[in-house]
Amino acid sequence: MTEFLPQWHWTNLLIIPGLLVAYTGHELAHAFTAYFLGDHTQVTKGKLTLNPLRHISWFGALLFLLIGIGWAKPLELDSSRFKSRYIGVFVVALAGPLASLFLTLFTLFVTSFFAAGLILISGESTEHVVSFLFPQGERLPDTFNWQAASMALTYYLVAANFGLLITSLIPLPGLDAFVVLVSLYTYFRQPATTPVPTQPIPTPNTRANDPLAPISQARLRNNAADIHFKIGTEYHELQHYDDAVARYRQAIANDEKFGPAYINLGLAYLAKGKRREAIHAFRGAVQNADDEKARQEGWLQLHRLSEVSPVADDAAESMARLGEAPWTDTKPRPNWLTLGVSSGLLLLGSLLVYGYLFASLLLALRA
Repeated sequence: MTEFLPQWHWTNLLIIPGLLVAYTGHELAHAFTAYFLGDHTQVTKGKLTLNPLRHISWFGALLFLLIGIGWAKPLELDSSRFKSRYIGVFVVALAGPLASLFLTLFTLFVTSFFAAGLILISGESTEHVVSFLFPQGERLPDTFNWQAASMALTYYLVAANFGLLITSLIPLPGLDAFVVLVSLYTYFRQPATTPVPTQPIPTPNTRANDPLAPISQARLRNNAADIHFKIGTEYHELQHYDDAVARYRQAIANDEKFGPAYINLGLAYLAKGKRREAIHAFRGAVQNADDEKARQEGWLQLHRLSEVSPVADDAAESMARLGEAPWTDTKPRPNWLTLGVSSGLLLLGSLLVYGYLFASLLLALRA
């Protein structure tokens, strides 16, 4: 990458805007692919965002500034949520390099279009415009000026995305190419037909052999909580409320931050006519849940319950109606409105910046 970045010059810093774009695009491709394949924890981890600070690796960025090669912040996956575990990991790992390839080609197109427009409108020679946008050696600017700004939004934008693409294709542990190879190898090493064993609910002492992501005790507790929760919802739908309560309580015992279990525990208590226990469960969701959706649902259920007078003649019947069905809309979702508005504003801002830069460079070239 030394041909893309000069050595030990202040203009190395001009790659920072390109790094923010490259990191965000690369990691968002990973996160959205994982989300649509079933790993909805990307929402609760805050990875489905245009905020580049959630995707940047500070050490990787420092290496980019020094030698032109670096990496983004690794994505944390819950591969057990994929329908086909190893194929899911393969697709997610491949999404990042493909996004970087697309961004490299797109920014190269924008840079070429930008340079062609300057050549056409300014009347300057191709050599003069190219040497202005892509200076080398002694032609590098000494201070931040219009030339430096144009380099940051053209030349270095391509370099950042291409550098991240090249790095992600190196088959070393922690990088995308390595994960792609390991996931494919593990997938094809599996038996052609794998019987489905009947297993007990995992305990924190259970150990699994996973070459991609060793399962921690916290992961096992969450898996156990999820199993208890699903069984509890089945009992709940059958109106076996005592069994449902027992399962929801076991889910919370295995994962005290499991918000949906608190919500459904409260609903099951309402169906049994136990108002005080239901309020306690809903408050547990508000106070302990690790996802915003469950906390909001807890507040909503508390509000609904506050509208039912405990001394009313039909109080028991009203509470039973509130709690007769479990809460099943538990999957966290991205804030699509915020993402859409942010993307639109980012696109509009980019057009304004490039337009202003183009007009300013025309004046500079003609001066």
